Amino acid sequence: MMRNSAEDTKPVCLPLLDERMLIIRLPNGKLMGNLMRSVDGVQEVAARYSEDNGLIWSEAETLCQLPIHGGEWLGLEALLDSSGELHLFFLKYADADTEDTANSADIPHGYLGGYNGRRLDIWHVKSASGRTSWQAPRMIWKGYTGALNSVIQMTNGRILLPFSEQAAPRSFGGGGEDLAAFTHTGSFKSTALYSDDAGETWHLSDSSLSVQVPSFVHSYGADEPVVIELRDGRVWMLMRTQQGRFYESFSADGASWSQPQPTSIISSDSPAGLVRLDDGRIVLFCNVCQRFPYAYGGRHVLHAAISDDEGKSWRGYREVARDPKRNEPPPPHGDFGTAYPFPTVANDGKVVYCTGQGAGRVLLMLLEPDWLLETSQQADFSAEVDSWSTFGTRGVEFAVHPDKPAAKVLSIRKPERDWPAAAVWNFPCGLQGRLGMRLMLNRGFGGALVGLTDHFSTPFDVEDKVHNLFNLQLAPSGELSAGAALELGRWHELLLDWSHAKRQCRVILDGCEVGVLPLLRETTGACYLRLRSTAEEIDNAGFVVESVEVDVAPD
Repeated sequence: MMRNSAEDTKPVCLPLLDERMLIIRLPNGKLMGNLMRSVDGVQEVAARYSEDNGLIWSEAETLCQLPIHGGEWLGLEALLDSSGELHLFFLKYADADTEDTANSADIPHGYLGGYNGRRLDIWHVKSASGRTSWQAPRMIWKGYTGALNSVIQMTNGRILLPFSEQAAPRSFGGGGEDLAAFTHTGSFKSTALYSDDAGETWHLSDSSLSVQVPSFVHSYGADEPVVIELRDGRVWMLMRTQQGRFYESFSADGASWSQPQPTSIISSDSPAGLVRLDDGRIVLFCNVCQRFPYAYGGRHVLHAAISDDEGKSWRGYREVARDPKRNEPPPPHGDFGTAYPFPTVANDGKVVYCTGQGAGRVLLMLLEPDWLLETSQQADFSAEVDSWSTFGTRGVEFAVHPDKPAAKVLSIRKPERDWPAAAVWNFPCGLQGRLGMRLMLNRGFGGALVGLTDHFSTPFDVEDKVHNLFNLQLAPSGELSAGAALELGRWHELLLDWSHAKRQCRVILDGCEVGVLPLLRETTGACYLRLRSTAEEIDNAGFVVESVEVDVAPD
């Protein structure tokens, strides 16, 4: 039984400081938020500190200044090693044909042609004497990489920095004697740097990991990897791809990696976040989003799941961040959404994470991991309006209850022919569960679709019926595709009782089973309800929902 209520344990938004921080937990339990800033034209790394899991932060204090020669410093990543020293990793621009004065022949490198004629090299800075002094920044890899998303120190002391490097340009059918001659693997491939002497020297993995892509243009391939060490000593890598899911690779030492294989973890073209809790469980952060043109699926919401079997199975897949501006049209330029999660174990078993891209979209959040294990959820239309996604629609509102003036209902109607009317709601993931709704079809109702699925897509996604796990059609007459019918103008209790093992969903209307819906595809569990008007013309009547409640099996 859960010790706290859902209200007590759901994610909390912490004070926003208008900056993205890389947070680590110091040995004394204090949180240290590392950030980059410019002071009098000089870039530097500064830190804020919190003693209450991020509720209050100190003023920023300078840690180290960065040299002003050369290009801009970007892409901060941080690691506190086993001796208590801080390692900072950066990206730094350099012209592709320019040899940096700090460079030498033994620095590992990738393709040196650059991206648009420029390199984006990896640099390293390490503290000394208990983080009271700093070594000079050193280049540890030259080439082009777009981001740093993860760094760990393995149990044996090896520091491991995964990254993606630009591959040499090639066209489809560009020759070769292997599979690459028949397909395309995008512009990036994943690999890793490692150090066995606390960052003094660095070596490049002998593995170059590629993934096939769905398009010849604007496809990155195996990109922005994150890693975590498993209990058996292996390292698990999750790679961002454009295939609608993460790919994975395993390594016994961080140097040699297995060939990438697809996982069952749904993801848009966005990186993961992985963190191991003090009790040994793993928490995964990812954008379980599909069918949106930006990022091959979108980044409107961020999800989290938890595993107690080293990533073999996951529970939760609950929304832990929503784009604060998702109800607005996307910006004309630049990244946006909830992607790029950087989670850190805080105190009291909680996880603090910074995520989001774009002005006004960066979020600092605190998560109670056991919230991901909850198996029931209720929709409260008066208090949890923001838990429903309705953007890009017209005619969806939380209206006054027709019979109870003090209460609210979800009202879905279609007042404009060319605008969709739909709402999307996330709940704890389950291979088996029961979702009940109390709803009424108003007289003049034009039809609707009730769908259960395992991922987020925009409310205006007209292909949802193709990709849902279960579809229940409601005809304008009130007739259900599963049999029987709802009487217009009257409240009804509708229950969807699904089972992956039986590959079906029983439809129960007002306490009587009226039909069975088939499971349309394989899944790791349902976690979304989709309600959408299917009226072809204007439907000013629509339908209203008084309540939604779901219970899922724990396994």
